[in-house]
Amino acid sequence: MENKRVYITILSDSLEKKLDVLKKLLLVTKEQNMILSEKDIDKFDVYGFDTAVEKKEKLIGQMQELDKGFDTVYAKVGRFLSENKEEYKSEILKMQNLIRSITDIGVQLESLEQQNKTKFNTFIRNKRHAINDFKQSNRVATSYYQNMSNQHREWQSHFLDQKK
Repeated sequence: MENKRVYITILSDSLEKKLDVLKKLLLVTKEQNMILSEKDIDKFDVYGFDTAVEKKEKLIGQMQELDKGFDTVYAKVGRFLSENKEEYKSEILKMQNLIRSITDIGVQLESLEQQNKTKFNTFIRNKRHAINDFKQSNRVATSYYQNMSNQHREWQSHFLDQKK
């Protein structure tokens, strides 16, 4: 019996930790959104964006570990909890509230990630246009200089009209 209470506490703690990780993940995603909101391609903070991606990777890793741990513990006590709902009513309500909060933040994260994806795709498209424009300008300049250098050959004679 006491052993089950420890497992229930572990489940609750795991949900609280997951909520904390999701809140951190939401903050980092908002940070990414601010970076992606930069209209000027040249002012885009690549370092800040990369740092945010690395932070998110770590947080997602932590969340996956918490999920694995939660699933393992729940497999041990899930049936016991459903059979003894009245006895552990307060703990179950606490976990349900944590799950609601986790779900709410998950929805916010999903919406923000979709916005970030759209902004990132726009950034990539603009960057590609800038690169293509640069290449086009480079080709035109190279072609111009080649044509100008081919205008005069040593074997060609130059005549100047000195009459007015």
